[in-house]
Amino acid sequence: MSEVRLGRISYVNVLPIYEPIESGAVPGPLSVVAGPPAELNAALRAGGLDMSAASSIEYGRHPERYLLLPDLCIGSSGPVGSVLLLSRLPVPDLAGRRVLVSAETHTSAVLLRLLLERLLPAPACFVTAATPGLGTRLAGDEAPDAVLAIGDEALALAAHPAYPYRLDLGEAWRDLTGLPFVFGVWLARRESALEKPAAMAAAALALLAARDFSAARPERISRLAAARTGLTEEAMAAYFRGLVFSLGEREQAGLARFFELAAAAGIIAAVPPLDFLGAASRRAYARAMKPGFRSVALL
Repeated sequence: MSEVRLGRISYVNVLPIYEPIESGAVPGPLSVVAGPPAELNAALRAGGLDMSAASSIEYGRHPERYLLLPDLCIGSSGPVGSVLLLSRLPVPDLAGRRVLVSAETHTSAVLLRLLLERLLPAPACFVTAATPGLGTRLAGDEAPDAVLAIGDEALALAAHPAYPYRLDLGEAWRDLTGLPFVFGVWLARRESALEKPAAMAAAALALLAARDFSAARPERISRLAAARTGLTEEAMAAYFRGLVFSLGEREQAGLARFFELAAAAGIIAAVPPLDFLGAASRRAYARAMKPGFRSVALL
């Protein structure tokens, strides 16, 4: 069977999906490549990957190139904990102020823009951080008024004493819409789905099996995450409880609403349909599945 080149975001939030695969607990025809979201988006777009965790906005910008993997995402139905606007000032006072945004994020930067348009009387001034390491920029005369931190960096900077005001973007989105927010999805290149349907089917099943493997062993994932981040197991357990890994009906509604607002703001050309890798490949899934995968429902 052909190997599937799979992208992995280099953040602890995807640990429940990738660790079982990388440790060998869940098999699959996968070659894993790690990187920040923006780099994986570019590699997937260019054909360097067949399938990847990706920024939700990447699908919104190029839906003709991708299929969504069914029932898999990174989202939250409230506070997410790892996508934070940290500010020296109360958030309503950031109009005209300098907001530093990590270059590693696309979806969260768009979400922040959409939220601040509704929270501020005038636009903020967004500045992109060309390199990682936001923590080194939060001191001295050149420190920004606010910073958008994501992933492991947000977990580490959440209690920064110079930035006492915090806006959790997952919570702010729920307050605005009443819906979950989907920060990341798993995308399959349409070309790869046509070229090697059985391998892509098996890879999709492996990701779902890995998610379910971790869900049945939450203490294990919290322990591994604590060792990686330096935070406590209790803190990591609480963090993972706030995440959503299933792209259900409400998550799809939240994703569609995000695309509606992004299209209205001119950020994407139009609201894309949510097209899934699915029905046409189910016969390939059945052929590709090993016995251990047969209990995993894809759709």
